[in-house]
Amino acid sequence: MAEHLEATLDAIHHPSVITRDPRRGRWRYWRAEVGPTRWLFVVVDWHESEPTVVTAYGKRKVDIQ
Repeated sequence: MAEHLEATLDAIHHPSVITRDPRRGRWRYWRAEVGPTRWLFVVVDWHESEPTVVTAYGKRKVDIQ
């Protein structure tokens, strides 16, 4: 995903959708039509003094609830 750093940051700054992650203090940022697949999915942990990106990856199909 290193080559998709700009798209990952864009997903956080301009998400299409934000949803809760099952783990407390984490949020899922979804951005359509950027990155390697149809959806870019980024999990951010807000427990620390500075937010931390936990993971980021592309998904073809998404069931956002």
